[in-house]
Amino acid sequence: MKQCWRPYELTLTSLAKEYNFHLVPLKPAVSCRAYSGAIQMETHHDSEELPISPQIIVEAVLHAHEFFKENRIDARYEKMALDLVRRYVSQQGRPREEDPLFAAALYIVTRHPWSHPNPLTKTEFANKLNMKESSLEWYTESICDKLGFSTIHDSTQLPFFMDPQGTISSVVDSVVRANVGEELVIGIVSRNVLSPESLAEKIVDQLCSVVKIIPGVFEPELYALVRKKIEIESKRVSDQIQRR
Repeated sequence: MKQCWRPYELTLTSLAKEYNFHLVPLKPAVSCRAYSGAIQMETHHDSEELPISPQIIVEAVLHAHEFFKENRIDARYEKMALDLVRRYVSQQGRPREEDPLFAAALYIVTRHPWSHPNPLTKTEFANKLNMKESSLEWYTESICDKLGFSTIHDSTQLPFFMDPQGTISSVVDSVVRANVGEELVIGIVSRNVLSPESLAEKIVDQLCSVVKIIPGVFEPELYALVRKKIEIESKRVSDQIQRR
């Protein structure tokens, strides 16, 4: 039987001292998970106006660890999913449903573009975790929307997710910035520049064939993503030149 990964043994009390926040007293017979489930869920309106309590973030991460442990999730995926849960809860507050959020975080990190080919469908993933597909889909979309993930598809239309804080996004943004900057100064000097479409094709070729940061199967949708980034970066640099 596979050994389950064990994080450092942290308690809410020790974390409260570390981060200087107050704990709500719990009845001795009530577990942390059961207690939090009984608390009235925060509305999205509340979470937008009030700072998120560190206690809520800590509880969510601990509950997520419990969920992943129960489902025997590989440690490398658990760590990435736990961090995604932390980022989401830090922004959105306590979720209305915890397990679907945890499942969605795991679904997203296991569908990194580098995992291609990954034939597991959303329906199959939900079934493996005994989860409603509709709940998994709602939280997947919410995480992508709130945290700025990009979704790209392979030739079979299966989704893969790019973290805005991840390596692929960082490299894509860096290559786009460099190329747009070069084209704008060339335009100033010679007025002979590539069209946005040709520039996007050049960048996609660099990313897939030269840098090889992303599998070539994603070229069509990567082109659309790069084209949008070129437009945004061109406006930023142009405004900077004109000192707006």
